[in-house]
Amino acid sequence: MTRARPEAGNDVRAAQSDQKDVADRPLLVVMLTQDTLKEQRLLKTSIVVTIVVSIASISFGLFIGSKSIAFDGFYTLIDAAMTLVALLTVRLIAKGDDDRFQYGYWHLEPILALVNGTVLTFACAYAFIDGLNGLLSGGRAIEFGPGAIFAAVAGLISLAMFGYIRWSAGARASQLLNLDARAWLMGGILSLALCVSFALGSTIAVGRFAAYAPLVDPLILIVVAAVLLPFPLATIWRAGQDILQIAPSDLDRDVREIAQSVAEAHGFSDFSSHVMRSGRQQFIEIGLVAPSDQTSTSFGDLDAIRREIAQAMGGLSPGYWLTVDFTADKRWV
Repeated sequence: MTRARPEAGNDVRAAQSDQKDVADRPLLVVMLTQDTLKEQRLLKTSIVVTIVVSIASISFGLFIGSKSIAFDGFYTLIDAAMTLVALLTVRLIAKGDDDRFQYGYWHLEPILALVNGTVLTFACAYAFIDGLNGLLSGGRAIEFGPGAIFAAVAGLISLAMFGYIRWSAGARASQLLNLDARAWLMGGILSLALCVSFALGSTIAVGRFAAYAPLVDPLILIVVAAVLLPFPLATIWRAGQDILQIAPSDLDRDVREIAQSVAEAHGFSDFSSHVMRSGRQQFIEIGLVAPSDQTSTSFGDLDAIRREIAQAMGGLSPGYWLTVDFTADKRWV
């Protein structure tokens, strides 16, 4: 969403002072509504499929005595709960700003990602410890053949959901949809890895190393937990950067280049830029400093410069909150 707000100097709302911006508003509302509805529909579908797959995994894992399959289902069930909370977050974001949250509800997205990553990190840590305990206690005998078949089916379903979400979301995939798609991809790969491991376990169980067969399941649990752990940790890192308002280096570089180009083209003596990201929303503030002897400029000319900056950043499209300040006193920027 592209916005402008009053600041020091001659800054005014571009959308109020220029007819072109007013005409663009309905288009932006339609774009936001369509994207939000699509996002909610995809998240609902993901939640339903996730719950079905996770309950089936937990039940089947307990039935054959495989903690690795049960953990896979438990991990997926936690992710389903997080996706449900994500759906509620999307609805809040779609409401836009209000008197209490005047910049909207975008900040909830990285907070949710942080909670998601933290919960899944603890789940992986618990599974790793449980796997070690299983190895030290001598392991457990399970039915590898049915486990391999179930893991293969679960893996194919997960990869199909990953493809469906990525294809349906298109280029406007949000952080929440990206998290959900990545979770399906990760789950699919790990389920297929479980399938291969169980197939090897069934071979070991009928060979001369049959005595080591009970160790296969806890060993797989340790490997799965260790492989999964970096993903929620990466989620925590990215969400932490958004919550702490650490400026994205690529966005900062692009905005500075645009601000410098516009300043040079229109004779401004200096400029400043500040950026931050909160979930899918990018907040950009650019200050343009005119020479002290600069003659007055009309609001129409200033709005034209704003449009030039907006177009350089991709046009008046959802995704960023833009503020452009004009002043002859550098202290204001």
